[in-house]
Amino acid sequence: MTAAEGRPPWWTPRVGEWEVLLALAATPGSLPAAVATRLAEGRDPSSLLRAHSPDPGAVADRLRALGLRLLVPGDEGWPLSATPPDPPCAWLFVAGPAPPEAAASVAVVGGRRASPLRQAAARSIGAGLARAGWCVVSGGAVGVDAAAHAGALDAGGATVVVLGCGLDVPYPRGNTGLFAKVLASGGSLVSEHPPGSQPRAANFLPRNRLIAALSAAVVVAEAAEDSGSLSTARAAGSRGAGRVLVLPGAPWDPGAAGCNQLIRDGATLVRSLADILEELGATVTGAPPNSTGAWPGLDGPARAVLTALIDGQLVTSGRLAAVTELPPPTLDAALLDLELAGLIRRTTAGVQAISLPTGQAASPRGPPSAGPAAEEHKEVD
Repeated sequence: MTAAEGRPPWWTPRVGEWEVLLALAATPGSLPAAVATRLAEGRDPSSLLRAHSPDPGAVADRLRALGLRLLVPGDEGWPLSATPPDPPCAWLFVAGPAPPEAAASVAVVGGRRASPLRQAAARSIGAGLARAGWCVVSGGAVGVDAAAHAGALDAGGATVVVLGCGLDVPYPRGNTGLFAKVLASGGSLVSEHPPGSQPRAANFLPRNRLIAALSAAVVVAEAAEDSGSLSTARAAGSRGAGRVLVLPGAPWDPGAAGCNQLIRDGATLVRSLADILEELGATVTGAPPNSTGAWPGLDGPARAVLTALIDGQLVTSGRLAAVTELPPPTLDAALLDLELAGLIRRTTAGVQAISLPTGQAASPRGPPSAGPAAEEHKEVD
């Protein structure tokens, strides 16, 4: 086949398969998952090259300049051998160390517009998982994803950011500082898309299947109807071995509609970090999750206020007074205590929970397959 028919001018039959894959991975056009499917069907990689496929030498030089590398199946550190996604994955661009295999990782996902309370829950879950030795995987978006990554960083644990654009593209721009911290702490950024690729809408559903494939379980902290978090959870469930764990919510909470749907369809309901760790095989200690000890240090009025704010939605002061039936002086005192504790936020529009007290603890036993590799990852991020 001549260059005019499809192959680029630099190609000859003497070009090695690795160089062909490098050029193919950097070729603009088809979604990587579509190309990977053709390769999985046995297509010759060189037959998928296009006239505009870049010279592999130039691609390698650019990756070195950006501090990136390309991993393909069979390479040392390829993280998807035991859990190949569907559609398949033919390569990963990586910044930082290679991600651990799925047996050592848990995904935490949710929406960009999640309530502050659900973002706080995601950050707490990310930190708790990291303290227990698990790598936290998410998609790097604002909202729940960023909170989960930040929680892992808070705890000095490992985290992997799976992006739907080139690793050199600052998206979302507000999280570029977070990504820099991930890399500085020894974490990883990964993407199927070559440098320079913009965050097209079509990239994100395929991205979600990678988040699921890189994780032994997916924890859904927030999911509206038809959200991307649902696609990640379903990708995990379709693998058979993947666990789906979900934070429930009130029927009127729009951020919980997808969560409640997943639970109805058979996902594991999560009441606390302890439930997640139990599902993963950790040993849990502490009081039952529904005991009053789960909110230590709170008196009755403060507990009543938090109960009224439990879905994370904004509640007007008048509505809060009616729901709690607390006298105005008692309600004001409870709100002040909770505000000083950093558990609620008061504005002219109303009151909103932004965090909840923690209760249970778990032993820091890591993933079931923890070994030398897992210990290495425990040091990062």
